[in-house]
Amino acid sequence: MIGGGSAGYHAASTASSAGLRVGLIESAERFGGLCILRGCMPTKTLLRSAEIAQLVRESDQLGIRSSSPRVDWPAVRQRKDELVEEFASYRQVSAEKLANVEIICGRAEFLGPDSIEVGGQVLNAPKFAVTTGSEIAIPPLPGLEDVGYIDSDEAQTLDRLPESLLVIGGGAVALEFAQLFLRLGVAVTVVQRSAHVLSGMDSAIGIALAGYLEREGMTVVTETDILGFERAPDGRKQVRVNTPSGERTFAAQEILIALGRRPATRGLGLDRAGVDTDRGWILVNTRMQTSNPNIYAAGDCIGPEVGPLQVVHTAVQQGQIIGNNVAERKPQEFDLRVVPQAVFTDPSVGVVGLSEVEARDRHSSVIVAQETFEDQGKALTMGQNKGLVKMVADGVTGELLGVHVLGPEAADLIHEAVVAMHYRATVDDFARIPHLHPTLAEIMVDPAEELAEMLAMPAPAR
Repeated sequence: MIGGGSAGYHAASTASSAGLRVGLIESAERFGGLCILRGCMPTKTLLRSAEIAQLVRESDQLGIRSSSPRVDWPAVRQRKDELVEEFASYRQVSAEKLANVEIICGRAEFLGPDSIEVGGQVLNAPKFAVTTGSEIAIPPLPGLEDVGYIDSDEAQTLDRLPESLLVIGGGAVALEFAQLFLRLGVAVTVVQRSAHVLSGMDSAIGIALAGYLEREGMTVVTETDILGFERAPDGRKQVRVNTPSGERTFAAQEILIALGRRPATRGLGLDRAGVDTDRGWILVNTRMQTSNPNIYAAGDCIGPEVGPLQVVHTAVQQGQIIGNNVAERKPQEFDLRVVPQAVFTDPSVGVVGLSEVEARDRHSSVIVAQETFEDQGKALTMGQNKGLVKMVADGVTGELLGVHVLGPEAADLIHEAVVAMHYRATVDDFARIPHLHPTLAEIMVDPAEELAEMLAMPAPAR
């Protein structure tokens, strides 16, 4: 297993439990991979602090009088660092306890289809798995290197908060950091190339979320074409962009580039191993095999048919599939149809399945229903009634094709839709499931009932 992150660890654990001897190779100084060290866990820790600050600001709405919160950024960062150390240490100890697993430190490089070199040592094995993850991608934008910038790793280790921040990008990472810094007292402007933020998701989600972020005080600029970066006369960093209304300039003390990631596969010698790639992404089938059937791959380094999704639960599942398949148990395959995604903004996002546009491209008949949180009982009691639920279903069979949630606890609410879609439930099945009152989850029933009624109606006369 080349790479000790989420995919590699779970591949090693599954294979070792089947009695295989496993070498788990890690090139980084610390164990744990992106999720533990620089991704999921540290960023969600920081976001929690920012959420508390915002709850204090809004507490008057619930009858709780308080003064404005005072943000202690060093203390916020220290809490994050302590938790990361705890998570990383736990993963290290867990890996060391795996039976039949030897942890090997160093960078691996394929010498051929059945051998690698690690730190001058040649290792041979009948099967390999590449789980090296991804790294931050910085595109060659005019003037960017001259003015300087930070990326999502560096944003977590700043000594002090900037007064203002330009966020270039409108995906999950960009928006989470944008709202984090906004709620910690930084003036934030988001510059996005596409027509709406979260362009890879259903447009209803991105458009609504941008509106909520703007109401909170963020500037969101979409449909832009970056012309270049330069220093403003006052010393701030600025970006010039083309927009539908003409050329505009935005300036801030710091720039955060959040324009995606690329596979961490350079220098692995994959060509010598007979492994096909596409712009560095490793091509795999649903059993996670590469073009060399004895070499597997999983996690952030694969794509495009089975990835790149770049979410840890996918890496975990794919790693477990590899562990099972290399042990030559009953073959398992990765099902791309049911892969949940989340964005931990406020309101948060939880998504599974097809967007409305994707569904209409793939199915001859599609029905759609949408419900907002504005009048949802539990959301109103919480003072958290921003957002919506959108359901997409097959217009003939009623099978759920996609569920899109923007609202309080959306990343948790989406799980019942994941289970329903796993079992290919229809909207009628979903609508018949009892939901506790008063709960946020009740809102999921409303669009399901609306879709079920649509299916029960006779087709309009031609």
